[in-house]
Amino acid sequence: MNLTYECLECLLKQAECTAGVQSLKSFQDSKESEKNKQKALGAVEEIFAALEGFQEFVSKNASPKNQKLTPKDKVKLQILLKEFFQNQYPFLSPLENDFEIPPTMLAILVYDKICQALNDVSPYAQIKLQSIQKARNYKQKFLELLREKLSHKASTKEVLEFAIRICVLGNVLDYGAQKQFDLEEQAQKILQSPFAYFDLRAFMSSLESAKDLVVIGDNAGENEFDEILIYALKALYPNLEIFYFVRGAEIINDITLSDLNKTDSAMLHLAKVVDSGVMSPGFLESLAHKEAREIYQEADLILAKGMGNFESMENAAKQDNRIFLLFKIKCNVVRDYLQQNLGDFVFFSPFLHPIP
Repeated sequence: MNLTYECLECLLKQAECTAGVQSLKSFQDSKESEKNKQKALGAVEEIFAALEGFQEFVSKNASPKNQKLTPKDKVKLQILLKEFFQNQYPFLSPLENDFEIPPTMLAILVYDKICQALNDVSPYAQIKLQSIQKARNYKQKFLELLREKLSHKASTKEVLEFAIRICVLGNVLDYGAQKQFDLEEQAQKILQSPFAYFDLRAFMSSLESAKDLVVIGDNAGENEFDEILIYALKALYPNLEIFYFVRGAEIINDITLSDLNKTDSAMLHLAKVVDSGVMSPGFLESLAHKEAREIYQEADLILAKGMGNFESMENAAKQDNRIFLLFKIKCNVVRDYLQQNLGDFVFFSPFLHPIP
């Protein structure tokens, strides 16, 4: 998926949300809170100020069907991103002169500006810990249900379907989404909810011959539900080697190695946890550390969690039958792109379902 004007508008809304989160965390009064909000918004607005098409989109509230960046605006953003990566991450391979911009790549620049304005490298630190604890409290009952299914020798399909449904439950834990979540409500619905796509048979077929699997994590708290799927996979495919990729830097409320260590996560013992080096809210191979890139390239099967990973990886996944994506549709751009409904769950291979 490429960047659109509606994505830019969403990033502005996220800046406001982040300022609010930071204000709550430090118990600031309303005056300070408003000052922080304006700082964060001002920093992000600087990025978009020179974009003619974006200003027009905001002023006219353009239709989502008419939201592609003008070539001129795209070039301006490419220049901004090239300068940012050359200054901040000189060890990365140089970006091409003409490259597509997924929303998650621009988010790196946006959140860097926000963190500078707020003087806080991790505005979501407290909320991440709270999300992990909340998810951990819920996880235990699902883990008991999984063990019951395994002890009663339920079919591989039944066990995997249950584990995947619980795994995607964690994807409601996202403070960067347009709509907020209700974990309790989602937990009651998840086992019966229909999926817009559910490529379980294709995934099972790939697992039969796979020697290793890369699971790419997403939000803090979601990792607790990812454990359910990994427990199931280890029981069903004991020879399968499983790698769990986490973000390489603080970005919104995404899971990092530091978060897993701080919360004594069981994931550290269940899978080989890999700091991907990727600092965007979605896996971009070009931004990954050498070790993570090599594991990714050599893996037999890849499961990427969350909408950010979908936005980052969908184009590559169209040509790569190893990649399966599991997420909840949380924004209008993805809804329109997939021609599904806001709130739908998706488990699919873009290789099997090519989208123009």
